[in-house]
Amino acid sequence: MSMTAAAHDAAIPAIPAPATPHLRAVPPLPEPAPETTALWWARLLRRGPGPVEYSLVAVNSDRFPDGTPVDMTAVDARGRRPAGWQVDVRHRASDNRVVRIDVAEELSDTCPPMWFAELTHASSAVPAASLLAFRGNAFRPGTVVRPHEVAAAGVRMTDRIAEVRWWIRSGLVDDVTVEPVYRGRGVARTLVTAAEGLRFLRGWAPLRSDGRLTDAGAAWLESAPPAWRPRLAARSEVLPDADVEEELTGVARLLR
Repeated sequence: MSMTAAAHDAAIPAIPAPATPHLRAVPPLPEPAPETTALWWARLLRRGPGPVEYSLVAVNSDRFPDGTPVDMTAVDARGRRPAGWQVDVRHRASDNRVVRIDVAEELSDTCPPMWFAELTHASSAVPAASLLAFRGNAFRPGTVVRPHEVAAAGVRMTDRIAEVRWWIRSGLVDDVTVEPVYRGRGVARTLVTAAEGLRFLRGWAPLRSDGRLTDAGAAWLESAPPAWRPRLAARSEVLPDADVEEELTGVARLLR
């Protein structure tokens, strides 16, 4: 007996339609922040049980024009820093003594923990200063001490793992040295960033280079943070590495 087309269709079990997925509307991914070379400075009040302290924070963003100092002490920062911060120089209100320097993780993530010593060169014909970086547990990471405190802790100045020296009036970086075992780990980037925060607190000229670079310095220049690029002159003269010719002075040797 033949079956009609309608009966045949009725005999085939119906295939359920696929379930409609329940989609939830979400906002689009945020656009990456545009790269900017602007570096402005925020002054924050650090409230606590001890002596009154302030933070001078360098911020890489377009919120304010480059170089603008912004007083944010009226707002309780609660330990926070503005978005885009690069370096935080914490100091006492009573005597401007630097307590510690912190560098943003994006700049120092591969850098080993370090503490610092601030040094001025009284015998230099041109006023100069240095910031030295040390390893070890003589002081907590980020702490800034003076030369006599380094000696009192049983550490020699020659034990430093890195040093940046610059001319105070011009900001010209004379020398950046990093011990070979620590190169390629962001030590110089962290140290120079810390020195930039320190020089602003002291009221000295912004750090800069003059284009005379070693090969290592040229490599550092290519990967320098955006806020540094306007002050790092393009390579104009090739210098031998500091390990080859130590007697060179008055030049910018930027080692990563």
